Amino acid sequence: MPFTAKRAGVAVPLVLTFLLSIDAGGQIETVRIGQGGDTWQSVELVAAGAQVTADSLLPAGFKANENIVIAVRWTDVGTGPDEFIPEGGARVWARVADGQPNDVLVDGRSNTSTGERFQIPGQSQDGRIFVFDLGASFPVERIAFFPNPADSTAFLRAYEIKVSDGRSFGTDERPIYETLARVEISNEVRTEAEFPRQLVRYIRLETLEPNPFDIAEIEVFGRGFVPRAQYVSNFIDFGGGGVRNFGRLTVHATRVSTEPDVVSDDPVQAVFQVRAGSDTSPESYFQIDLETGSETEISEEAYQNLIDRERTARYDAENWSAWSNPVAIDSTGSYELSLDFLPMPRPFFQFRFFFEGTATDVIRIDALEFTHSPPLAQGTRAEIALVGDPFPPAGVATVATGQPATLEYALTAELVGDEGFDGLRIATPGAAQLESVLIGDDREQVVVDSVVVDDSGMSLFFPSRRITAESNATLFVRFTATPLRYTTLFQGWLLDSVGAVPQRVAPGDATNLLGTNSVLVFGSLGDPLGRFDLGAGVVTPNGDGRNDDLALQYDLVFLIEPAQVDITVHDLSGRLVHTLQQEEQAAGSYLATWTEAHELPPGHYIVRLRVETQTKTFERLRIVAVSY
Repeated sequence: MPFTAKRAGVAVPLVLTFLLSIDAGGQIETVRIGQGGDTWQSVELVAAGAQVTADSLLPAGFKANENIVIAVRWTDVGTGPDEFIPEGGARVWARVADGQPNDVLVDGRSNTSTGERFQIPGQSQDGRIFVFDLGASFPVERIAFFPNPADSTAFLRAYEIKVSDGRSFGTDERPIYETLARVEISNEVRTEAEFPRQLVRYIRLETLEPNPFDIAEIEVFGRGFVPRAQYVSNFIDFGGGGVRNFGRLTVHATRVSTEPDVVSDDPVQAVFQVRAGSDTSPESYFQIDLETGSETEISEEAYQNLIDRERTARYDAENWSAWSNPVAIDSTGSYELSLDFLPMPRPFFQFRFFFEGTATDVIRIDALEFTHSPPLAQGTRAEIALVGDPFPPAGVATVATGQPATLEYALTAELVGDEGFDGLRIATPGAAQLESVLIGDDREQVVVDSVVVDDSGMSLFFPSRRITAESNATLFVRFTATPLRYTTLFQGWLLDSVGAVPQRVAPGDATNLLGTNSVLVFGSLGDPLGRFDLGAGVVTPNGDGRNDDLALQYDLVFLIEPAQVDITVHDLSGRLVHTLQQEEQAAGSYLATWTEAHELPPGHYIVRLRVETQTKTFERLRIVAVSY
């Protein structure tokens, strides 16, 4: 394996130099990392147990004669770290407060060693402790250490080796070790401890004699892939301090096996997540006043100089989005993720992978690519209210769930230079009906050139009235929709027919004509069964293609979590004659089709829709006629 020992890096903004493509309009750019793009090493921030090459990213794999120590990136943490549980880069430390470097033990060179550090005349060397954190759990079966060949008599003659798998920790959050070897007398210049293959993250070496000694290197060997690994990218900057909107992300992956003929039931997957931010510090740091308990925000450097009870750190949710929902990759192929959920525009983008596999099977990431474009606006604010109730008492629009409601959506954009947009998409529960589009305080009518409506929302395009920095004004969109949940989010995106990626709209105070500052709509609680429609209620299963089947349309409303939904058919005595559906469903609009009516004799039947929630059961009945 082409591993090179390197020191761990630090988090700094990174400008990607490889541009895969630009769309015809010159707006959307595609960057690629991995095969055919920037190298995986060039964007690496953390690689724990991962094999990182120019073209691929996967859990590290080893042969019996390959030294794991030179395959990972080491950081010398002096006398010990503050945290032990989080996985990351490899670390080495010694319980010796002399300020001497410890990384000579893991630099892959036998001619660099501790030297005279532990050979001071008159000083006992008994009880010296060295700890090696590989950063992740590796399959290990042999550990070796030895002195500088130029001083071969200074080998350790008594020692104890303990190991931890990195998954068992005590109440103090420190590793729980098991003794691997305890040797009171040794005459071996090169010490080797062999044992059945097991997962090892932490190695603890303690001297058991007072005599002077020298250690040049520790070596760790094992076979197979690391069962768990992670990779975190650096903060990707797009150059010039500019902000970007994000389009779509695609990951190209391959399932790799050293035993392709053996089928394994063990989980093998890679999970990836993304986030976007405004700076290079997703954490906010605070100093605690020990007398008053008040907090003052400080720099990370100042935070590191304080003791634990004088400091606290929190995720900076104001400037960074949370990590996205995980997307699992479990086989060879390409996986896509729309990035339209990220706050936009933002100057920084970051992604990470978590790997889970076996000693023989893992997922390899070949390439990752994503699209981005300049912002359509520097900032956006949108709010929504029920027509006729622009200032609801609770500050949030409230409608009757399951009933059509006419809403007004107001949007204000901050535009500079050439920025602008000529379209808007609003997410809606089911198909919505556009009523009007107005602009400005005088409510000028906007000619909508095209409208695309589907079950997830509507997209409006108005290139003849493109909104620019010169023609900017608040946009008012009225439409009718049917909220089906207790809480409905009418998320919006700016659109550009020229070709830029959509820009997610942020909630806020868009106009003084509405008083919600939110794009949430609340529903009133009640019966979770909304519409239950059987059409004409007649089935004629003659095989002529007309009314052979029965289409059942129904709405589930109010549901905060999925409920059990059963649809059954009964004769007029109540006897069950057919079960059409039995499954859990969330709030939404549904269509079920009864295709087995031809199995029943002609007559009238009862169709029962039954919804069982955690607190109550609801039913609706309809009569249907079967005739030939």
